[in-house]
Amino acid sequence: MNCSCRTSIATHEPKMRHPPAFTGSLLLHCFVTGIFVAGEATECRWAYAVPELGTSRLLIYDGKPPAATHIDGAPLLAPVAWANFRDDIQISGWAYLEVESSPNATDEVQAYAAGALEAYLTRYLMEAQWENMFAHYCDSQKEFCLKLYDFLQKNLDYSRLNEKRLRATDPYWNMVHLQMRQLHGLSDAFENATLDTSQELTNVSRALLFSLVGDFIDLEAALRRPEDLYSLSLVPACSALIKVVGNNEDLYVGHDAWFLYKSMLRIQKKYTFPWHYLSGNTGLEVSFLVTQ
Repeated sequence: MNCSCRTSIATHEPKMRHPPAFTGSLLLHCFVTGIFVAGEATECRWAYAVPELGTSRLLIYDGKPPAATHIDGAPLLAPVAWANFRDDIQISGWAYLEVESSPNATDEVQAYAAGALEAYLTRYLMEAQWENMFAHYCDSQKEFCLKLYDFLQKNLDYSRLNEKRLRATDPYWNMVHLQMRQLHGLSDAFENATLDTSQELTNVSRALLFSLVGDFIDLEAALRRPEDLYSLSLVPACSALIKVVGNNEDLYVGHDAWFLYKSMLRIQKKYTFPWHYLSGNTGLEVSFLVTQ
């Protein structure tokens, strides 16, 4: 995998980057029109994840994935995933993340490791996004937030139940399960928890809330949140273009979100997952633009 982190040169006429084509199955997120400011390019950072010998725990190391089987004289299993990241937000308005996993690992380990690597490399942007968007969301909305967390916990429990019941026979619930595994890895690394691929996300976490911004708009109305400066339902509506390719073989989506300036910590992300259990495919590659 070539490093997706690139050197950018700020100009007086900002150049917009077009969203890449979507291939395979799809994760849909929003991107927003931004403001370009001059700045210095940052270094490309690499990291990789390996399983700890004899346990279900995961270890993350800085650097490109090695060909060697030992580090500092200690035995090392082969990396299950690797990633590179570059923060060009001060130049182009975007940061860039690319994650790839190994077909030699199970699908669940691939997904968890991908999430953990993302949080490991982008934690400071996640913390800034939390402070911008959610840190004070419940300050004056205690009653609403109790109802919100109760709803989200019941929804998470419902998802976990159906994953266990149906993922072996239903590709949809298998994909839900893998994405929840990825989210669990993201949450564990973000919260500096022990990275354990055998565990599941059982409680509403900050990482889960990041993925639910679009749902908050509906939930604020359904749960009757009084409007204030932190209400997400006050933002304008989005627009989208959707195209089915071939004989329902693929789906192209472009989504333009009118949203808040404080949410403009944006990352272009690309994932390559050689998963083994997919409906009609043996692998998955996903590219999308996202407000972190």
